Amino acid sequence: MVDANTIMLYVIVGAVFGIVYGLRRIYVIERKIDAIDKRIAQVLVKKRKR
Repeated sequence: MVDANTIMLYVIVGAVFGIVYGLRRIYVIERKIDAIDKRIAQVLVKKRKR
């Protein structure tokens, strides 16, 4: 049988990995949004020059 300390260790390690995974996904999504913003800005600048 597994003792309470081992279970707590697994819970804490799982929580840490979950937080890291979530932050990584947020970072990737922010980079994609920044790329889209840059493209939109380029299109707007080209339209103003016309």
